[in-house]
Amino acid sequence: LRKDLVDVAAIIQQAVQTSQPQFQEKNHTLNLELPREPIELLVDPARLAQIVSNLLSNAAKYTDVGGTISLRAASIGDAVEIRVQDNGRGIRPEMLPQVFGLFVQSDRTLDMAQGGLGVGLTLVKRLVELHGGNVRAESEGIGRGATFFVELPRLQHPPLRMATAANETDPAHQRAG
Repeated sequence: LRKDLVDVAAIIQQAVQTSQPQFQEKNHTLNLELPREPIELLVDPARLAQIVSNLLSNAAKYTDVGGTISLRAASIGDAVEIRVQDNGRGIRPEMLPQVFGLFVQSDRTLDMAQGGLGVGLTLVKRLVELHGGNVRAESEGIGRGATFFVELPRLQHPPLRMATAANETDPAHQRAG
């Protein structure tokens, strides 16, 4: 990982742009809810964008034409939670514990044949874990949509560059001229 201090909202916007063609193709509505204040994380920005893009891609793939997908990011205690929710095909309850396994795919109809290899969610799980976070899926069953939650740890202390900037503007830390 090539970690850097980044604003979660900026990375999510990048992932949304990457996923936009899939949303347009299926006439999906995307509801986006981002924090008003910047939330900085120490993450690999490319990998975080990949995590969110993979979740959005899955949601678009498994949601019928004209469906709705919601993406929300919020600070929850000592973590940032990114939630991708769709009103699509859902996941059978017995598949939920296995959904992040390598090559695991849920039932598909013929129009889902372009579906992929079943490695996307495994990659999401691995990348989230490399960042010290966790991921889980929830669904009330077939036809009831699915929700994926990514939780990443927040910085416990202000980053050094912010502390340094504060010291430079504090009159007690300025040199007498």
